[in-house]
Formats: sequence, C-alpha cells, structure tokens
Amino acid sequence: MKKSLFVVGLAALLCAAAPCMAGEKSVSELRQIAQAGGSLIVDMRHRRYTVTELLTIAAGLQPDATLTVRMDRGNELSTTECLQLAQTHPGQIRFWF
Repeated sequence: MKKSLFVVGLAALLCAAAPCMAGEKSVSELRQIAQAGGSLIVDMRHRRYTVTELLTIAAGLQPDATLTVRMDRGNELSTTECLQLAQTHPGQIRFWF
C-alpha cells in the first residue's frame, strides 16, 4: 500500500514538473504562464507561431524556465529566426527539430 502511494505521488510530482504543452492557449496566456515560472513547449505542428509571438512568450521566462519550440517539417523557423530567438534568452530557448 505504501509503495503504491509512493509511486502515485511520484508520478503526480513528475507530471507537475514537466513542461506544459501549449495546446489552445493564446500568446498572452502562454506569456502569463512563463511569467509565473512555467516551462513551455510550443508545437509548430498544431499552430504556427510567428517569431514575434515566440519573442513575446519568451520575454516572460523566469531564470529557471525554458521555452521549447517543436518544429514541423515544412513549417520550421529559419536558422536566422532560431538565432534571433536563442540570443534573447541564452540557454532558455530550446529547439526540437
């Protein structure tokens, strides 16, 4: 019984610590989550975010939080756009190609 409670508790803790998938949230909502210390994954397969939108979200990142941009073939950011984003918050912006 104690072991199963431990496993359930650990699973809940790991899920809470995992980055939030952006889903149907607006750019404003995602920025608010970032400002609260949340790490985010934005998935370009489900919604195309502009560099300006991604910069707006990234502007709210707290020091220990990350923004991961998951690319979609044919809907990827250019190398220049990735560099622009990465330079705004070194070490906090991740790209998933």
